[in-house]
Amino acid sequence: MICELAMSLAQVLRYPRMLPLHGLSEKRICDYVAFLRESAEIVALNSLLITLIRDVNDTVVMQTAILGEADVLCTKDRDFFEPPAEAILRTAGITVLDDISLIRRLRS
Repeated sequence: MICELAMSLAQVLRYPRMLPLHGLSEKRICDYVAFLRESAEIVALNSLLITLIRDVNDTVVMQTAILGEADVLCTKDRDFFEPPAEAILRTAGITVLDDISLIRRLRS
């Protein structure tokens, strides 16, 4: 599974529209994907865990955060900041932050 995800990420990072956004060389992309492969933790999802969110496709993200015992979920998807998703995540001890707020938190 990690292998498939890593390959998908590498493919996305090579998209012509993505290259100007991150500016990574081919070697840096490979190094980044290798780093993620080594440091990733696989989280087994549980279909019995109910996660209420407007977009059903976001259920896997919520389950991964909860079951993986995340401290922070970084997203710009507004659905995670609104009820009921925000309350469920808060109850699980997960803070939802956007990218700028996360950077500020990390720098403080």
